[in-house]
Amino acid sequence: MQELHELHYLSTAKLAEFRRTLPRGGTGRAVEAEASMLGASARLSVGERAANDLPATPSLEEVVAHLREKTWAYNKVPDSCESLMTRDWMEFTGRFRFGRGLSDVGLRDCGVYAYVSIEDEPCHQQRGAPCSGVELILCGSIQHVLEHRDARATRTGSGSDWLHDLAAELVEREARGDTSFPDRLASTRFSDQEFAARSCYSMLSWHLDGPAYLHGYARVLCNFPPDQWQHRMIVATPLFVEAGTRPTPAASVSQRALPSRWWQRWRPRR
Repeated sequence: MQELHELHYLSTAKLAEFRRTLPRGGTGRAVEAEASMLGASARLSVGERAANDLPATPSLEEVVAHLREKTWAYNKVPDSCESLMTRDWMEFTGRFRFGRGLSDVGLRDCGVYAYVSIEDEPCHQQRGAPCSGVELILCGSIQHVLEHRDARATRTGSGSDWLHDLAAELVEREARGDTSFPDRLASTRFSDQEFAARSCYSMLSWHLDGPAYLHGYARVLCNFPPDQWQHRMIVATPLFVEAGTRPTPAASVSQRALPSRWWQRWRPRR
């Protein structure tokens, strides 16, 4: 029996990276991604292959199972994101806008594809207290987009040059199968990174296509703390993005007490 997923984005480079992590580098499970036009869903079909036709790259379901088995799971609340560090894996679910991100200067298209979270409701944090929500920017590549490839392109915003150039370098590296992080991530001042990320979010959260309710896994690039009138902001690069299931209105009282968008993170076991 096949499992079907509405898959929007899949980084084959990140998937291949797990060949060094999974003991067998894949089993007899086959992955087939079928791209479609905007408005329809892509399909991830997981089936069986013959033993003599084993894939060189592990399947997506194997990688997700590996992450669940080999890492710690934390509570599904934004506060659990506080100690997320560069290269940590996280799971996300919520409403997002999406599309191609062009450089602010010259409107260069370097293949950057972004997903930007948006609020279900405006933040009503009390004056003087940090906001409790989380805003997420996913820096991806047009090479890995399976659906809505023709989504709107827009500039990433004034002051966002550092983040656009970081994302463009990630695109170029993944085209070579290289999933390492650029040196600029460690050599740029934290305050400059945050300014670029928040400038980018301000632009893309208004001007990209969407929204769509999405779910997936991503690897953290930056994590900026909340402040008065500002949410925590996480910049990450996605492994995959798929259509999510929106929570039902008949949630329990404890579930309603949680933010409308939830996050779960994993840290490697020490």
